[in-house]
Amino acid sequence: MENIIVMKIKYGFVLTFIVLFIFFGCHFVPAVPDGFPKNLYPCKLTILQNGTPLQGARVALVHQDENQKNWGISGISDTEGVVQLYTYGKWQGAPKGKFKVTIVKHLVEGPENKEITYTLINEQFAEPETTPLELEIKGKTTQTFDVGAAIKKKIPN
Repeated sequence: MENIIVMKIKYGFVLTFIVLFIFFGCHFVPAVPDGFPKNLYPCKLTILQNGTPLQGARVALVHQDENQKNWGISGISDTEGVVQLYTYGKWQGAPKGKFKVTIVKHLVEGPENKEITYTLINEQFAEPETTPLELEIKGKTTQTFDVGAAIKKKIPN
């Protein structure tokens, strides 16, 4: 009986150690891909629609340097219209450079299998070739963009 109690205590210590190691001693840091920018800078954008914070807008930066275009930089605006950008979906911030800023916000309505998708901002902001929005990052960056009046335009299937 005494041996069983001692074994339970030993197993309890081992199990506790394993759990603590997993939670505190084993931090997973994703490997940085080859050619990844050396420095990322905090970048906080605020998206407004006619002067009011726009929630749920998808924002992406398109690097104007062809050699840097493969590192996606994006984020989604919160209730105050604020977007925290992430590079490659994992690392907070953005590299130095000049960018075109694309912004989209969609609304999906209707029953399943008959859903209709609408754009809620001017479509010019959706593509790097047509967006008038530009951003230059030299270090920590804060910028506000206004996408104008709200619209509700059906997107063709």
